[in-house]
Amino acid sequence: MNHSAAPQPTRFAPRHMFLLLVMVVCMSAAWAVFNALLPDFLHNELGVEGDIRGALEFPRELPGFLMVVMLGLVAGIPKGRALALAFSLSIIGLIGMGYLATSVALFIPFMILWSAGTHMYFPLRDALAMELSEGKNRGWILGRVGGVRSLGLVVGTGVVWLCMRILDKGFAVTYATAAALLVLSVAVSFFLPRVPGDHQRRKEGRGSGPSFRQRFVLRKRYRLYYALAIVFGARKQIFLTFAPWLLVSMFNQRAPQLSTAMGAAAVIGLVAKPFFGKMIDRFGERTVITADGLILLLLCAGYAAVPYILPFTSALMLLYVFYVSDELLFSLSMARTTYLTRIILRREEMVPTMGLAGTIDHIVSMTVPIGAGLIWVAWGSWAVFSIAGVVAALIAVLARFIPPHDHAEEAFAGANRPSQVDLE
Repeated sequence: MNHSAAPQPTRFAPRHMFLLLVMVVCMSAAWAVFNALLPDFLHNELGVEGDIRGALEFPRELPGFLMVVMLGLVAGIPKGRALALAFSLSIIGLIGMGYLATSVALFIPFMILWSAGTHMYFPLRDALAMELSEGKNRGWILGRVGGVRSLGLVVGTGVVWLCMRILDKGFAVTYATAAALLVLSVAVSFFLPRVPGDHQRRKEGRGSGPSFRQRFVLRKRYRLYYALAIVFGARKQIFLTFAPWLLVSMFNQRAPQLSTAMGAAAVIGLVAKPFFGKMIDRFGERTVITADGLILLLLCAGYAAVPYILPFTSALMLLYVFYVSDELLFSLSMARTTYLTRIILRREEMVPTMGLAGTIDHIVSMTVPIGAGLIWVAWGSWAVFSIAGVVAALIAVLARFIPPHDHAEEAFAGANRPSQVDLE
């Protein structure tokens, strides 16, 4: 018997799931605060206009472009420790934006730190959730995470209203409150166990972590997953950047109003996101992503037309309906993660593969808003959302290449397959 073998990873227990969900609530609340404050802070505090707003997405999404590198560097670290690092970066970013960002030039580096933390967090969170699923009910697990994320968005909405409306505090205090929530996340992350997908440390004298090929994974097998990342990057940025910008710049909405819309989406999401997860398990990623693209196409048509054809009040009400619907549809991106778990070859490839997809996603995310911002200034919001409609149609087309859903759970439980598998 070999007594020198590395200890086996601790299996998830219910308390570990609870700890993960606590972190999800805290980060989601901080994310809601940041996104509610961002357009208001840029437009009314720093005097930013539409073209500069689009250009700011380049530095904001730079950490996403570098995601494959960031996640590769932490590949040998247990996911709990890697999450603690991600939360710490975001805390520094929030404090800096609140108290030191008196100009766009000072705002950018702290925004990048915040963004680096969040971009590390999302794939690590989903990988931990998939470890819990052990190849079964993957959509249901991510649906629960999505539902709890909605709870966090409600908390974040409450933070914005409490600080800015009830206590009449400014941006600094609101950012600091979000940072305080992430301090709790840092503390919780140290109680997470090592899980099966974590790389085991090599034996003494033979290195201290995974090899280069284990840290940075590129396989032909995952090409459709990468393609979906490209179109999702374009879809994501047009929604995150220009949907709230439409409300702020053309309809004079402020952070409390935007946070209310986020809160409404979050409350609905408490029920809707677990339901979406069940739909993925029942009907498969192909059907769900196709439906996502077609519904998004209709929303883009609404974003493009409504501000120009309806009276102010009616248009504003409908745009908020679109905004809430769009936020809910965003959660269907979990179908891409469950699709990856169906085709993944080895558990430890989950995070590096998601990191590479994130980098591909952000090549689009960093460039689309710049061009879209220029189009916005030259032709108006209708042109930007018309382009988004084309992207939505492409999502539906690509989804048809996903193999039809069969009920075999062939992926995660059977990962770590031998070396004869496709290594392209």
